[in-house]
Amino acid sequence: MNAQFEDKYDELFTEFNRYVIEHPKFAQRIPDDALVVLLDKSDPEFNRENLRRVEQYHRHDDAPARPVIYIQADRLAPIKSRLRNPRMMTRLPVYAAPA
Repeated sequence: MNAQFEDKYDELFTEFNRYVIEHPKFAQRIPDDALVVLLDKSDPEFNRENLRRVEQYHRHDDAPARPVIYIQADRLAPIKSRLRNPRMMTRLPVYAAPA
């Protein structure tokens, strides 16, 4: 589960960061020194592993009274391409030709 956990955690962490950038009022509700724990409503195995890691971290935390905030992800929206008006060509365009 290690690589699978890491991949999923990275994805959720990235999306959470995007969310707080896009929704600053949500981010303001999180205490500055809080430990943010990401949970996936549909993946109990991921949650167990993440909570195990959080518990381990918390044992060695320099601020044992640190607030813990749980962020539940219900689901992720489909990833969309940001390409606009791509053009398929059968020949290399002049601007991309080697000099």
